[in-house]
Amino acid sequence: MREKLPYSDLTLAEALVAFRQHHGLDLKYADMREGAKAHFERYDMVHVLFGLDTSIRQEAQADGWTLFGTDISLRDVRDFMDLPEEKQLIKEVGWATIAKGYLRAITDYPVIAWKSRKLRRKWRWPDNADYRSWTVARIRREFGIERALAA
Repeated sequence: MREKLPYSDLTLAEALVAFRQHHGLDLKYADMREGAKAHFERYDMVHVLFGLDTSIRQEAQADGWTLFGTDISLRDVRDFMDLPEEKQLIKEVGWATIAKGYLRAITDYPVIAWKSRKLRRKWRWPDNADYRSWTVARIRREFGIERALAA
């Protein structure tokens, strides 16, 4: 029997709330500007849909899934990286910690790229509001999303 991914029985909207609460992100969201919230929420959707936590390695995996498994544009990536909230987060975590996490995840990227080719279609980065009322399990079935990778 396949292992059930987290948040499967919740709607995407409910899963995002649960994800933020579980990882202590509520205060960060409360302090964000609306535009930044939208970017971070899209990124959190990747975490929820692919069953990833907020460890550095799984953050790196979420970046891989975002690049290979969504229809994000280079402009969206640039806009996200230019957000003061993203720059502050990088400063808080530290470049050395981020670099170590990404080095540990370097072998994950070819696997993510390969698995993303098996998706029925890419997750819609900018236009996904219609999916908020769907269960996470239904979205995963619709897009062909399975467990992302082992931690």
